[in-house]
Amino acid sequence: MPDRIGAATLALNAYEQHLFGDLTNGHRTDHAETEGLLYALVADLIRYGEGNHLNVADLLDALVQAQIDRGGALSNPRYSFRLNTEVQFRDRDAEHHRGFITQLRLDGPRQEAECVLRIPGVIDPQHSSTAQLEPATRIVPLPTRTCGIVFSALEAEDTVIELIRALPRQDHATDPQVLADLTEVSTALATWSGTKPEQVLHHLRHLADDVHHAPDDRSVAAQRAAASFPNDIAALLAGEQPGPADHSHPRHPASNSHPRRM
Repeated sequence: MPDRIGAATLALNAYEQHLFGDLTNGHRTDHAETEGLLYALVADLIRYGEGNHLNVADLLDALVQAQIDRGGALSNPRYSFRLNTEVQFRDRDAEHHRGFITQLRLDGPRQEAECVLRIPGVIDPQHSSTAQLEPATRIVPLPTRTCGIVFSALEAEDTVIELIRALPRQDHATDPQVLADLTEVSTALATWSGTKPEQVLHHLRHLADDVHHAPDDRSVAAQRAAASFPNDIAALLAGEQPGPADHSHPRHPASNSHPRRM
């Protein structure tokens, strides 16, 4: 893997040179100069993305949330994790999997919450507590031929599902670019989650079939958004009539018949 910090330094060098030319005190020797240049560069990258119809807001939101999850100054540990947060186990020697939080339950004043995880490549939901978890190492951005750049593990999972849905149902010729993307993204997701590509494909085919048979064929992203709101919004997005407002904590998820022992 290339030196990403070195690459970022070269980018800042070029940005500084283009704007100011040769400076006596550049970003390599002046902390305040570095901070100002970083702010300006990020702002210009946002403007560049918007001008080219690229969505950078989701990436920035993910980065901010990752900082909060890691215990930023303004974070409350009780609310550090959200639904769909990418997590891994603190003891990586004992448990090497990574996945996404799909359900949370908090009882009493404890700071840790009980949660259910979806691990790409492991069909059965897994149970844990947030005390055993930490924000996951982020997946390396992956350029694809047909779906743009995949910036996160959750986006990689959605991409694999969409690619599976794009495969023909009969034995017709399949776009080789779709097959190549499916292979590369599923392999990257398996490497991230600690499983195998064939396990990821087997697991996500089930999810793709569930999405395909949804009543209004809603997109994966829309279903994920609905799942993140355990209230009237989810019901509305699902095309159902919302029930009475319930401001209590979400109910404990149904127990897995074969829960993992933590």
